[in-house]
Amino acid sequence: MSDAFLPFPPTPDRDSRPWWDALAAGEFRLQRCSACGALRWPAREICNRCRSFDARWETLDGAGTVASWVRTHQAFAPALREAVPYTVVQVRLDAQDDLLLIGGWLGAREPVSGEAVALEIVPGKDGFHLPCWRPAGPDAEQARA
Repeated sequence: MSDAFLPFPPTPDRDSRPWWDALAAGEFRLQRCSACGALRWPAREICNRCRSFDARWETLDGAGTVASWVRTHQAFAPALREAVPYTVVQVRLDAQDDLLLIGGWLGAREPVSGEAVALEIVPGKDGFHLPCWRPAGPDAEQARA
């Protein structure tokens, strides 16, 4: 299932390598600006809010709410032919409500905009791990895949 979300391995660079390394270690870490405290996503050298170059990596729980989602039925590349259909969610993190991340969906039903979700890090292709979300509300047990 996780290969459906990452059929091509990423190429980590200077800014993204800590993200991929943390996921591989089972941690959800984001870069936080040391000057203004804003979370930076994607990770980058300079803060887009205050232009500070100072930052640190912080472990978060990845909890949030579904902002949007899409179910893909068409394989846009040969590597995705066996993966479709699959669902990708856009999650608004509780840690910073203007921060949206994209990941796989692990629920047995379609996501609902605004529903609470919990992060789960799943193994992907070629040793890379991926952020995915599952329902976290009161009916979470019935909604899990």
